[in-house]
Amino acid sequence: MYRPLKASSDCELLSLLMEDSDAAFEEIYRRYFTKLYALVKRRLCDEQQTEDIIHDLFLNLWVNRHKANIDNLPNYLMKSVKYRVLDALDHDTVRQNFLDYQVYTPQEHNSTEENIFYSDALRVYNENLMILPEKCREVFLLSRAGLSQKEIAQKLGISENTVENHIAKALRLLKSGMAEYLTPNTLIPILFFFF
Repeated sequence: MYRPLKASSDCELLSLLMEDSDAAFEEIYRRYFTKLYALVKRRLCDEQQTEDIIHDLFLNLWVNRHKANIDNLPNYLMKSVKYRVLDALDHDTVRQNFLDYQVYTPQEHNSTEENIFYSDALRVYNENLMILPEKCREVFLLSRAGLSQKEIAQKLGISENTVENHIAKALRLLKSGMAEYLTPNTLIPILFFFF
């Protein structure tokens, strides 16, 4: 007996998706778009960035439909969107810090060597940021996005003390991972740029 896709379970939709069903993909998109959009928009407060993240998520789902090992579709989509939001917050924070740093540093002192140094430092920072424990990274990025410890605690449903501990741990691990860039000559600019 034929069942419309609206009545299909997530498992059935995933099976159909792996068989290249456009209709299954459209139903997944219809079923989860609004919820994911609202979640991202609440975090980023930017419509264009929100749309880009959601469309990238669904494009990735379609492109990797044969490779993805998805047991629980809602969990998969929520985790995927969460990591994309954290990545966006990280990029926004680093971009703003870089702009602030450029204002702080007289332009005549920016040699090619210094630019390469800061590019390398930024790459190492991002690498170290991605290996932080998930909750620690989330708290740290929210703090760098301008939220107070109280706001972060309320947003994540944790205590302010826990927020403070996560931030301290993130800073300790990031500074440890970036030790080669924290020489006496570069300590103040690097700390201003990243921390």
